[in-house]
Amino acid sequence: MEFEKKPTEKQEDRFESTKSFGTSTVEEFSGLEERLGEKEKIKAISSAQIKKGDKAVVAVTNQRVIIFNSEKSKLLGKSNTFEDIRLDDILDIEIEERKDFDVLIIKTQNQERKLMTAEKKGVEISGIIRAEQKKKDEDPAHQLEKIGKEKQRGNLSEEEYEDKKDDLMDQI
Repeated sequence: MEFEKKPTEKQEDRFESTKSFGTSTVEEFSGLEERLGEKEKIKAISSAQIKKGDKAVVAVTNQRVIIFNSEKSKLLGKSNTFEDIRLDDILDIEIEERKDFDVLIIKTQNQERKLMTAEKKGVEISGIIRAEQKKKDEDPAHQLEKIGKEKQRGNLSEEEYEDKKDDLMDQI
């Protein structure tokens, strides 16, 4: 894949301590890591397929699910696509266990993304996504952001907002 990059020693160490599924490599890990935000960290990486015969890599970070796909097209040659799904946008995850692979179905309000992952690994990947969502939901700074949006939408009164904000500030 074109995004692969020769890893540094530190990246090799981080890859070793990261959940890795299928045929994902340290070179893919280091290439993806270079594309992350400042406080973003890869929690799991897996080889995957979107369509039979293609090669994709899926990474779960503390902020999103990243899908890198190298699609093959007879007319246009090879095109590489990055897609990301924010953890906040994931409404549900389903796993279909099949012979030789699992289908991971990630549902958001606007789409349903299906990925074929390593056999018996869909549940683990789903668990990592859910754990990261839970951590993010428990983060007081993230909760402050959420209640601010709810106040702007008119779903919280000024008094309710201030009470919740004070409680969250005590946790920081």
